[in-house]
Amino acid sequence: MITVYASAMSRSRRVLWACEEAEAPYEIVELAWPPSAQPGYLAINPAGTVPAMRDGDLTLSESLAICEYVARRHKPELILEPGEAGYWRYLELCQFGEATLQPTLAWTRRFGPLAQAAVDHAREAFAIRVEAVGKALADGRAWLMGERFTLADISVGFPLIVAPGLELADLIPAEVMAYRKRLRGRPACQRAYAR
Repeated sequence: MITVYASAMSRSRRVLWACEEAEAPYEIVELAWPPSAQPGYLAINPAGTVPAMRDGDLTLSESLAICEYVARRHKPELILEPGEAGYWRYLELCQFGEATLQPTLAWTRRFGPLAQAAVDHAREAFAIRVEAVGKALADGRAWLMGERFTLADISVGFPLIVAPGLELADLIPAEVMAYRKRLRGRPACQRAYAR
């Protein structure tokens, strides 16, 4: 059974969502914040961040790597393979959610009380980046890769789901908000965020 080390509203929710979509058996070890201060956790993840995952002898600590591992083992249709139509776009969107869209959320959380200029910059960056999601959905597709739900949706979906809690909902265009609603309507997403 997969063990997921998690903290509330961290990237670990992305991993739980992938486990739910893949119907993978897992258990959660919920850690208080900061996880690095929890006894023994640095032996599991020397970086001290969440999520982390253990499955037998394997330990992973990057959320997208964990999601891909779970999908490959339990539901490969969540992944596009090299050679499949749209593979490079899929790969780009998976990384976009984590590397491009996600950091703007962290900026608003970390710098909010310290510097309004940093918050303003983060809001502007989020607005530009969320527009890119809108362009990906502009042809009316249900999911980023068309009618097929993939890890790209989980990667991009996580920042979109938590954005309103960081007072960024006003920056999400209507078509992206509708996409967010579809994501939130998935039973696996609901189960992941209810845990």
